[in-house]
Amino acid sequence: MKKFNEFYFEDFAFNKDNLTAEFSYSFDKKYVFTEKIIFDKKINIRDDFSDKKFQVFLFNIFIALWISYYKAYPTEKLVSEKYYLDEKQKEFWKKFYLNWLWEFLFRNKIKPDNLLNFDFRWENNFKKQDYKVKNRVIIPIWWGKDSLVSVEEIKKNNNFKDDFILATFWKDYYIHRVCEEEIWAKRLFIERKISEKLFELNKAWNYNWHVPITWIIAFVLLASSYLYDYKFIALSNEKSANFWNLKWEWIEVNHQYSKSLEFELDFKNYQKNYIGEGIEYFSLLRNMYEVKIAEIFAKNKKYFDVFSSCNANFKILEEKQTLKNRWCNNCPKCAFVFSILRPFLDKEEVIKIFWEDLYKREDLLELFKELLWVSNHKPFECVGTNEEVIISMKKSLEKYNNKKLPVILKYFLENIDNKISEKEYKKLEEKLYKIYEKNHNIPEIFLK
Repeated sequence: MKKFNEFYFEDFAFNKDNLTAEFSYSFDKKYVFTEKIIFDKKINIRDDFSDKKFQVFLFNIFIALWISYYKAYPTEKLVSEKYYLDEKQKEFWKKFYLNWLWEFLFRNKIKPDNLLNFDFRWENNFKKQDYKVKNRVIIPIWWGKDSLVSVEEIKKNNNFKDDFILATFWKDYYIHRVCEEEIWAKRLFIERKISEKLFELNKAWNYNWHVPITWIIAFVLLASSYLYDYKFIALSNEKSANFWNLKWEWIEVNHQYSKSLEFELDFKNYQKNYIGEGIEYFSLLRNMYEVKIAEIFAKNKKYFDVFSSCNANFKILEEKQTLKNRWCNNCPKCAFVFSILRPFLDKEEVIKIFWEDLYKREDLLELFKELLWVSNHKPFECVGTNEEVIISMKKSLEKYNNKKLPVILKYFLENIDNKISEKEYKKLEEKLYKIYEKNHNIPEIFLK
């Protein structure tokens, strides 16, 4: 394993002609990484674009992106010889870095003591900017049910009609192009090119593991909103994202922290104080649990042939360039989405989407037990709570003949169902299938 002493934020630059930003970092000023973010040249940028105003957006992308490289060998000290963060900024970034890294530190058995000490040596920082943006919406979309529900909700909103655009980040995946055609909307594609040197370190047995990508996307979309003149960034994160996976040391580790309401509100406050007001970053589905979103999605049958929530699907689809077998049917995401959709689908619809009934898979029993929180901890995936799986399985029982229950539901009936009263089920259903009225940072214009 290669060992390092300090991590350096080197510099960043932007070329307006090809809409490409470059961000450079290093370990010990010797092992240098350069990453590129390439904004979409097919979409017109704002007429009054200001390089000075755009710099503050780029600076914050610069401070967000580095984590992908730092995790190869977490050093105690973070150094910049050219840029500055005040104490409140340091508090903000340290909080998010740690919440972002908890799962990584847990998996690699790295103690979180004395990490992330900032040594930013310049005296001037980037000032927040004044700018105006048009009353239009960017909808980040991957391929799952949640973002497609957001699309349908915004299409019904008379305040916008055609004033929205889809957005995808990192690679231009096959399923993105298919969904774009199905929705009949323009799509903004922002490409990410990670430094090849990171992969060299990973091959050298340096530390590695997934870290949530959503907060990088947050800062990239903020810059895109200014660049392309859009006021709203409407995400599709739900109440379920607020709940942690396990407790480790003194920490509640949440795989979905960067999708949580806590992150969203802190991000909004940071934007107000250090970047500039005008763009609104929020989740349109924050007032619902995933099971409620599944109920709504189940009515949009036109997407049954194209959507997928499987984390392996991008690889499957890129290799085959076909929408067949777009679910691996072996991961927590597949099992969870199957569970919460099953109460609203008949047998033919289940097979049309998943190509099989996952409740009949005895080899998935341990996975479903994790989703029920019966064994181990909640899987480190973007899945909902055990309560959502419990109520979904309960509602799914009526889909089967009790004498011929599939193995997963038979386990549920014999080990969990008999411990929950009808009164408790009723309360659970009222809680989970409710659309909460409280405005969870959702702009009023989207609630009408």
